[in-house]
Amino acid sequence: MIRTQRVPCNLCGSIDSAFLYNAKDRLHGTGDIFTYVQCKECGLVYMNPQVVLEDIEKLYPADYHPHSTTKKGIGSKARSLRNRIMKIPLIARLLKGLMNVKIVDSIYRKLNQQSRILDVGCGAGSFLNTVRTDKACEVYGVDISEAAVKEAKSSFGLDIFKGAVTEAPLSDAYFDVITAWWYLEHIPDPHATVARISSLLKHNGYFIMGVPNFNSFHAKHFKDKWYHLDCPRHLCIWTPYTITRLLEEHGLSVTRIIYDKTPWGLLGSLQYLLYGDNINPKYRNRLRQSFLLWILFLPCTMLVSLLKKSDIMVIYGRKVNSESAKVT
Repeated sequence: MIRTQRVPCNLCGSIDSAFLYNAKDRLHGTGDIFTYVQCKECGLVYMNPQVVLEDIEKLYPADYHPHSTTKKGIGSKARSLRNRIMKIPLIARLLKGLMNVKIVDSIYRKLNQQSRILDVGCGAGSFLNTVRTDKACEVYGVDISEAAVKEAKSSFGLDIFKGAVTEAPLSDAYFDVITAWWYLEHIPDPHATVARISSLLKHNGYFIMGVPNFNSFHAKHFKDKWYHLDCPRHLCIWTPYTITRLLEEHGLSVTRIIYDKTPWGLLGSLQYLLYGDNINPKYRNRLRQSFLLWILFLPCTMLVSLLKKSDIMVIYGRKVNSESAKVT
């Protein structure tokens, strides 16, 4: 049994919210039903009641794919399909920067042996290993999962701190770039996390993160069957407005938002709509791993990206004194 408790808005602290829908774990099948609401003050979407801190780790089974680099599980299957797709020259050019290393060229080119990178919620360390191999950077990682920490050590020789970034013994103003790929939606106290990240960054350093986008066509249409809702692991679902507000409150100016062009989320949502979940082995990933459907839906999701309505987005926050920055 997963324990829950009622909480105020994770962004503004208001207790005034509107019911959106009930949802269940369609990816791993934990069995419980959870409720999502939207804050009437700031617009943040969050789970309420929310899973208590002591039970959050129970939501992540042993085969949770970000915590593994093995050939088993949906993460490896997605990588296999991605590799096939990226062999098509035209598509590879269209998707450059969104499916490989997720730091834009203008920042990535500047990384060198003196650069220090921290990945928060690093999982098994695949991203850190890529950056270290390519740029010889000094890399650090933080993750709450014991399994992920062990996998990072055995697969890549990485020493990852087990725990929250707020607990990690790291020095202020130490890092040039801090990343958090699909992490901020998982944590119950985003203010404490972003405040700590801001303190760890050097002046003019970058905080780069990926999060699901509730202001997307997919979220509005599929509702509780939206793939990137990922109930109950996602406690907060962000929009460009709410994530910008959070970062600015902690001295980070949003300089760029990139909207995903790929059909992963759309095909996952269709999987849930047509088959109910992704648990039944007979139907598992039938749509998400379809090469033909991926190609057919790509023009649609590229158009959605141009309209800034993709279901995931990458945000660039820069630590500067000025609070004014143009969002592109």
